[in-house]
Amino acid sequence: MNWIEGRQCRPTSVTQRLKTYLPRVLSAAAVLIFATYLWGNIERYEELLDFSFVTLLSLASLAFASALTNGAINYVFYRALGVFLGFNESVGVAAVNTLANQLPLSGGLVAKGVYLKRRHQLAYTQFLSATTALYVCFVGVNGAIGLAVLAGWVLIGGTNVPLSLALGFCAMAGSLVALWVPVDAISLPGAVGRRLAQLAEGWSVLSENVSLVGFMTGLQFVGTLLFAVRLSIGFHALSQDATYAQCLLFSSATVLTRLVSIAPGGLGVREGIVAGLASVLGFEAGVSAVAVGLDRLVATAVIIALGTVYSYVLGKKVAEPGAVDGEEG
Repeated sequence: MNWIEGRQCRPTSVTQRLKTYLPRVLSAAAVLIFATYLWGNIERYEELLDFSFVTLLSLASLAFASALTNGAINYVFYRALGVFLGFNESVGVAAVNTLANQLPLSGGLVAKGVYLKRRHQLAYTQFLSATTALYVCFVGVNGAIGLAVLAGWVLIGGTNVPLSLALGFCAMAGSLVALWVPVDAISLPGAVGRRLAQLAEGWSVLSENVSLVGFMTGLQFVGTLLFAVRLSIGFHALSQDATYAQCLLFSSATVLTRLVSIAPGGLGVREGIVAGLASVLGFEAGVSAVAVGLDRLVATAVIIALGTVYSYVLGKKVAEPGAVDGEEG
């Protein structure tokens, strides 16, 4: 992004070289495997594929709605940290964050952190701990959604649910307990103590604000619902009779994609999660991965357009006279 300034450091160790080249290798491998699979089954997909302009427009509109939802999350959450982003600015930060995650080094978190530091003087330690707490909250919310879907199948439809799925979503929902770990109980003197205080302040922003947890839960729920609709469109574009409840289950599990962010945009990871769950429910893994890939293609085009525009807009904000680096944080 043009508003992120820094030095380009030449790799000087095996670890640095791995960080530089491994994401590119993994991305190329994922694309190659995906392309080889498609090429070997091209005739079958020509028969299955039912992709119209209406489908394209629907996926693009839903991807845009997802970007707005992410913007709303930024708007509410960072105000609780004392960062008063405007809504348009919040959407821009979300768009640039997602765009930066498409780069080989998946730099969305860095891009957001640098912008909030330079524009709004939010300390890096506070930003990182708060963002981690927010992710834990989202994992818990999505776990609860997944459990609700499974419970509905058992109680209403009398369907037998695989124990592995129930345990997996239980573990996700249970992660919410981590938000109430008393990190602020640790106190140290000097600079380390100040950093620890910032860390605790960021981590505790959710546990000390029940209404904020409610807002984040609601917005994440909306985001999960939107992605489930996108997946449903992708499955039906490939003539797969996936119910919305099944797609909601897939959508809930994809929050775990962020745990493995080596490849740009979690390329191959999201597809693998959905394909794995879909195969447990009786769908063909390869077709399921292609359904996710259709949505990825459209959503990536939308985010490239939004992210490029907002990179320029946010760059101008950083360059404004009032936007100067805060104290070291």
